[in-house]
Amino acid sequence: MSGPSSLEETVRSFLETIPEGAPSSEKEMPSLFLEFSELLFENPEHTSEKISISDLGGFELDEFLNFYLEDMFPDDTKIREKGKVFLKKFRKFLDKKSLLKKEQEEEWKEFFKENEIR
Repeated sequence: MSGPSSLEETVRSFLETIPEGAPSSEKEMPSLFLEFSELLFENPEHTSEKISISDLGGFELDEFLNFYLEDMFPDDTKIREKGKVFLKKFRKFLDKKSLLKKEQEEEWKEFFKENEIR
């Protein structure tokens, strides 16, 4: 595959790794992350431009976990925990596939440390 993976393709591949009997939230969270990213990077002038996994740094992760999820699900007291679990698994998936750039790895590592994701 040439060039960086699109976020959509990467999330689709990640979804394939989720076991059949997993809780529905495990499948919902990746979709919410994709939806969030599309809203964040939405550019009406470049509708055909795909979001790349390399576009996601610490800022985007922070916005997703600490603002988007809580705004979208104000009544779900466990939404941040679900988000943390997803991000942890997603990062493990990205590391396994070597999809993060060095600089990005450092940003993600710092984000995980600041948000106490282990």
